[in-house]
Amino acid sequence: MDVTEQKATLNEVRLNEAFREAMRRFATTVSIISCSDEEGRLHGMSATAVASVCVEPPTLLICINNSTATRGALSRSGRSCVNILRVRSFHSELSQVFSGKMRGDDRFRLGNWDRAADGLPFLADAQANLFCHVDRTLDYQTHTLFLGRVYASERKSKLMRCFIRTESIQSPIPFLMAANTL
Repeated sequence: MDVTEQKATLNEVRLNEAFREAMRRFATTVSIISCSDEEGRLHGMSATAVASVCVEPPTLLICINNSTATRGALSRSGRSCVNILRVRSFHSELSQVFSGKMRGDDRFRLGNWDRAADGLPFLADAQANLFCHVDRTLDYQTHTLFLGRVYASERKSKLMRCFIRTESIQSPIPFLMAANTL
């Protein structure tokens, strides 16, 4: 590798690190994506890369790293539940468990998990559950983008959880709070 290639690689690494740091300051809701595979094994992961796409029809965008077991299970099953976590509850710890502190079915022994009529696992005490069928996917670099058509929704709370940097704040209007704290 010559000097020009080394500089280009170093610049790319710096850009990636700067991007990662900037994204840590992006206000977002924390969710747990849950699904099961064809053998009934439960899969799930914490996610902040979830966004509303449209209301008619109700559709979500869910971005999942290709290296996760959840990505493979969701690709095969075609169904998931986006469980929006509660503020100031055990859900903070639960999000850490689903971020890699535990693996496999063991994660579902913690928390108030239940199964929908179609067998899909959901967090019964989440502030909201959005049940989705995969409508479309797009593979992009290290991630798969899932467009999930919402076929059922349950709301249980008006509060949101959002994260800025590594701090958690509570606000019914997270983006206004985020703007005032940066």
